[in-house]
Amino acid sequence: MKADTKSTPNFGEASKRFRDAGMDARWLLPIAPVDAMISANGLLEEKSLGKAPGRYNPKTRDWTGLGGTVTRDGLSSGDIKAAASWPTPNVGICGAYLPGIDSDAMSPEARRLVDRALIRAFGDDAQYAVRRRGDNDRALYAFQGPPADQPENAVKTRFIKYRLAGDDPSAKPHGLDIIGFGNQYVAAGIHPDGDLYDWEADWHVATLLERGTLEPLDNKGVGAFLEVFTEELKAAGGEILHASKAGGGDVAEQDYSDLDPVMPVDAILEGLDRMPNSDRNRFPFRDDFVQAVAAIRAALGSEAEAHEDDIREWACQDEDWCSPEYFDKVWNSLSRGQRVGRHSLDAMFRRNKIYVSAKYEFPDDVEAAREQIRVVKSARKSDKERLLDEVAEQYFFGHVNTLEDNSEVQMRLASNVGRQWAALKWWQFKSQDAKGKPLVLRLHEKYPSNEAGFWDFIRDLGTVHPDIWFSGETRHPGAERGKIVVEENLDGSVTQYINMRYLSPVIRYAKKEPENKWQAREDVKHLLDFMGRLFPEKRLIDYELDTLAYMVKTGERPGHLLFMVGFPGVGKSIYTHMLISMFDGIGKGMGGQIDGTKLVNENSRRFALARVEGCRIISVKELPDGKASTPANMAAVTATLKQIVDPGPDADYFQIEKKGVDSLTVRNFARVVLTSNYENSIHIEEHDRRIFYNQCGITLENKPAPEYYTRLTTITKNPERLAAFWRYLRDRDTSHYNVALPPPVTVEKKAAQITGVTNPVERHMAAAFMAFQRAGRSIFTIGEVAEVMTAMSYNEYVNTHGVVDDRRNYDLRAPKGPEQAALKQLARDAIAQKEIRSDSVRHSRIYVLKKAEALIARLASARSAELIEALERDRKQHPLSSEHDIEAFSGSPRPKGDN
Repeated sequence: MKADTKSTPNFGEASKRFRDAGMDARWLLPIAPVDAMISANGLLEEKSLGKAPGRYNPKTRDWTGLGGTVTRDGLSSGDIKAAASWPTPNVGICGAYLPGIDSDAMSPEARRLVDRALIRAFGDDAQYAVRRRGDNDRALYAFQGPPADQPENAVKTRFIKYRLAGDDPSAKPHGLDIIGFGNQYVAAGIHPDGDLYDWEADWHVATLLERGTLEPLDNKGVGAFLEVFTEELKAAGGEILHASKAGGGDVAEQDYSDLDPVMPVDAILEGLDRMPNSDRNRFPFRDDFVQAVAAIRAALGSEAEAHEDDIREWACQDEDWCSPEYFDKVWNSLSRGQRVGRHSLDAMFRRNKIYVSAKYEFPDDVEAAREQIRVVKSARKSDKERLLDEVAEQYFFGHVNTLEDNSEVQMRLASNVGRQWAALKWWQFKSQDAKGKPLVLRLHEKYPSNEAGFWDFIRDLGTVHPDIWFSGETRHPGAERGKIVVEENLDGSVTQYINMRYLSPVIRYAKKEPENKWQAREDVKHLLDFMGRLFPEKRLIDYELDTLAYMVKTGERPGHLLFMVGFPGVGKSIYTHMLISMFDGIGKGMGGQIDGTKLVNENSRRFALARVEGCRIISVKELPDGKASTPANMAAVTATLKQIVDPGPDADYFQIEKKGVDSLTVRNFARVVLTSNYENSIHIEEHDRRIFYNQCGITLENKPAPEYYTRLTTITKNPERLAAFWRYLRDRDTSHYNVALPPPVTVEKKAAQITGVTNPVERHMAAAFMAFQRAGRSIFTIGEVAEVMTAMSYNEYVNTHGVVDDRRNYDLRAPKGPEQAALKQLARDAIAQKEIRSDSVRHSRIYVLKKAEALIARLASARSAELIEALERDRKQHPLSSEHDIEAFSGSPRPKGDN
């Protein structure tokens, strides 16, 4: 529906419906209207009108961007009051308060796919609000977010682009955005194309808020929805083109301090002189001025600090409007980074008809110009700054944090970060750093040698070189040891850590071309042959190679653990060693290897993960025979490992415990690899989606000659040669790989799942279903199911030589006790047809497998005779076999006397 734009309400009127429903006005944002006049002195862009938060100036009747962090923190009380009269019909809602799933579906097929995923993820009865725009297939689904005073739990923003099978490759792809912390969506008003934003009648967000029934959404729920959405997309033959990581949605701070200015400094200063800050109408609001200063710092880049006095002089021309103290506060608050683009200042100049950059856009000799800038920068540096540069090249410094009982500045050698001492002792010549003494003597020429001079030096060093300071240690597998690793916090701030982990030598060698290309090709062939023997099916080896390639390309972890079962000496340890060597490197404190017996032991399990921080491969070697353990203990082992396997954000961090030390939360980079000689060494749940179970294709009968393994170990122990396989994985196409989908299910995994079921009724039901599926049966009676379950119980007794004795004669027509659970299990996989009666005789109820969709559709309106005919035809065409995929259940599929 197109909007009537003849009359424009103010923001107070437009937002009243939401405030009346109980929404906190803090989270309702004024959106600059589509016909807004843009101020020449702000950073609001025309393409953002109707969609981005804005500030109205009633004196000049124009709009600027609503700066600061309003999409994260909401409006201030002053802005809430002022915004009520601003002329805009457009209202935004902060995603931190009411998160949304924004579907930019470009076709009815895409819209239906998203709707199916929503129903599967949240249920048929879930009450989420639905916002439409015009008569297209796009929609936004709004939910109730976590409490606003818990920003650490706020839904994280994500962006996905995808394509369906049959879509035009040149057409705009479909989009799916999770609107959460740091982002907002328009809840009312007019879109730039003239369409009206509106909510479905029974699913208005305000209505559901009034009822108190709005569906809650947190990051776990987002993960579950995206997992279901990905499954639906894959099943429909579609593909994800791009998926961002979870994070804050607002513009991230960018540090431009190590970049050259976007134009010569003289041009920037000339432009500011022609746009003086003496007129209070130029930047009438504080956030306009802050954005302007941010744009200036971004444009100046590495020259910003050197020209602070010039910018202060420009900013403080009217000290009643901008005092030097206020300027210093704004300037210093932007020292870490700016939330504007590098060319924002030039855009502001051009809107004010100032074209100082034009004459510099096409220099005759770009390299000469850059060299001139470098010479000027070097000449401007004082002797004190050069000394600070020398310090920064040789040392790292730790932040003081009295909350952590750290009241002294600590320092480390950049060449050996394993050594640390108090910086004040170093300043006083009381450390073992003999090489640093001459440098300290020279520093004492610029600073007093007492403790006050030391703190002056520390403050200057922190200002000039913020990149050499750290707040703790980390073990990041993607960075070299001794490098500063920057991690972003939920509020957009960053914390710097010093990396104590070595980079795998394989990764270093992989960055170079191989010296012997023929040998590199032959090594890759041999490794691929070895993996093809370990993973005996094409779908399995392809999945394993795609997983490794995904890890190489992205640095991320997959959403499953690998469980390899095989005879002793077939190569499981060699393969695990190869993975550790590639991703972690072999050496002290590198690979995360866990003794399987300790993991099974209840007393030592809690400390099993103590040494795995920063590992990309966690290897659990030789899990023992599960017969020696209780089912509860085996389930605990699986639960311990699966906490770091989930592909969603819940497993991005996990806790480790060390003896005598408080538990520590660490980032998760790992893929878990389990090896065992025993199929029953871990408990695999019946509907498990996270264990990649592989029965090694190498057996004692087909095991290669010793020379084969000798060549393998020669390759895997040599990082330079193993780098060839890394390059192969790096270049492998993984566009079809979806980390959120479950790994392929093998017959051996299904067997382990079924034989591990302790409830005999559920176990025999699952075995019976496998018998039907092996035969290709799609339709059967409840009586047949009971007969086959009975046969499975007797076959199990015979094949285990009486060790397992759960024999029983099933009758599911009048189920009692545990048999009720069997009927629930049956209902998950099959659909009951209408009851059949003939000559007043009640027949056994007929079921059809849910996977047989065509048959279900054909029988939807079938008469009793047609049902019976379909059943008999299926029995004749697909007779049950005495062979079973699980050896324990092989034998006659019918009870004795029924054959």
